[in-house]
Amino acid sequence: MPLFFKNKRYLSFFFFIVLGIDLYFKTSDNPIYFRYFSKSLIIIIVFLYFVFSNNQKQTKDKFYILGLLFFWIGDILLLLYETPILYILGMLFFSIGKLLYSKRFSHQNDFKMASLLPFFVVVFTYTIIIILYIYDNLGSFFVPSIVYLFTSMLMGLFIFLRKDAVNKSSFYLIMFAFLCSIISDTAGGLESFYNPGLPFHEIIVMLFYGLFQYFVVVGLTSEKTIAQDDLHNNLVKI
Repeated sequence: MPLFFKNKRYLSFFFFIVLGIDLYFKTSDNPIYFRYFSKSLIIIIVFLYFVFSNNQKQTKDKFYILGLLFFWIGDILLLLYETPILYILGMLFFSIGKLLYSKRFSHQNDFKMASLLPFFVVVFTYTIIIILYIYDNLGSFFVPSIVYLFTSMLMGLFIFLRKDAVNKSSFYLIMFAFLCSIISDTAGGLESFYNPGLPFHEIIVMLFYGLFQYFVVVGLTSEKTIAQDDLHNNLVKI
């Protein structure tokens, strides 16, 4: 079994089969309890792959595993979205999950504010635009929605700050994961609070959420940290 989860091809095949099954359950008339199983299995696959394939162990890994736990609980709660309090709790658990991911993505390397500013402006502007679109229909969901959007933005900033702290493949994989998260969150937010008839929203939300989790774990397990001294030496050579 460990060898199975160390093989990216096997992981990808199994993961996307389960994701496809979950999408089928989501878009069909099957009882909701089928999705308790399929959504949980997605998180379990990601967890097992991380445990068996993570060769560069770090003390911060516990934050990623805790984050997965909170995402799993949030997944289950959001299946009961028709109950407002459970929907809010689901958003809360997702927000905590993103904060824990942010902690895992953090590092001690120095960075220049000038390099971060353009990315921050883009993400902040996008967040404000989404808020303006859904503001009138938020009602009692205003505070949890704002918290959720800003934890998403914070996670994006920590992901961007990995740029000179890790190898390029890991950085770009997790940056792509962040983009998938934005697409999923945007579709979910617009469908819930702006346009309930948004085309293909059920597929978009779950597909890109699944891609988010997939590319995060692949990015983390391929991560190689770059020491500050090595980065400085490379800059001197240039």
